[in-house]
Amino acid sequence: MRLSHLLGNERLKEALAPLFKEDFPQSVILEGAEGLGKRTAAFSMAKALMCQEKDGPCGHCGPCVRMEAGSHPDYRLFNPEGGLIKVDDVREIRRLSFIRPSESSQKVFVLNDSGKMNPQAQNALLKVLEEPRETVFILLCRQAEELLETVRSRCVRYALEPLPRQVVEEELEKRQPEKEPEARRQAAENCGGSLGRALQLLEGAEGKGSAVARRFLAALHQGEWQVLTACVEAGSLNREEFALFCDEACVGLWHLAREKGGEDWILSLYEYVRGLSARVQWNASVSAMSGGLAATCGQLLFAGPQGRKYDGSYRSSF
Repeated sequence: MRLSHLLGNERLKEALAPLFKEDFPQSVILEGAEGLGKRTAAFSMAKALMCQEKDGPCGHCGPCVRMEAGSHPDYRLFNPEGGLIKVDDVREIRRLSFIRPSESSQKVFVLNDSGKMNPQAQNALLKVLEEPRETVFILLCRQAEELLETVRSRCVRYALEPLPRQVVEEELEKRQPEKEPEARRQAAENCGGSLGRALQLLEGAEGKGSAVARRFLAALHQGEWQVLTACVEAGSLNREEFALFCDEACVGLWHLAREKGGEDWILSLYEYVRGLSARVQWNASVSAMSGGLAATCGQLLFAGPQGRKYDGSYRSSF
């Protein structure tokens, strides 16, 4: 399976390269922060599975052409606009999964924002994943921990990674050539490796959660009061904004860990914020979570011998 058109993500490409149609898992979780290209990657996987060539997608055969035209009968994208997925939605997906493919050997169902399923819907999906059928499921989510362990255990997990700054800047030049080079450069520097977010920044459409995450990441090299202020600001976000805040903060901490060599305090903070991102889907209090984040930052960064005071030598681009 070749995903040559997918930007970056060399580890994902290497993992999928040896797989042919008959080797591809029946159920897949594709995780990654908002704007990293989960839907694009899932579409590329589905196109490869539909392709007539053994090591597709070729881009020229009938199935590939129909996939690009959005008219392939055996490919379905569910919940394209995001939002809550209910039990009845999953039951309909289950019903459709038992209908035989029209022209391919298997169907491909992509479930966008699968972390928005409540426990009842996830349990209904679990029954689908356990039953033999001719349908491949690709579940898209911010992180796999949003899904029940019973669902995760029946899926193969793949993760998208933030793109290098140069890759983002080159893509912005292709897509937005009319924008000033300096504006494209700044968007690439401040997007945290997310092309989707870079495009938003270039259009001046940064979300509130993203803006607070940028201030939180910048506060890490400013001092305890600035970190506390950013955490309080995060506590004023609504649930969707806070989920985006967690996404963006995780991406920034990922970059910081690479820059600083994976220091323990960075990894601990990254894991804590990842945990918050999963909890927000289960109706946890945003105010309580932001308070816990402030306490954790205080312990990790500023709490004497137990903490690791950040010396500010890394200058975050957020």
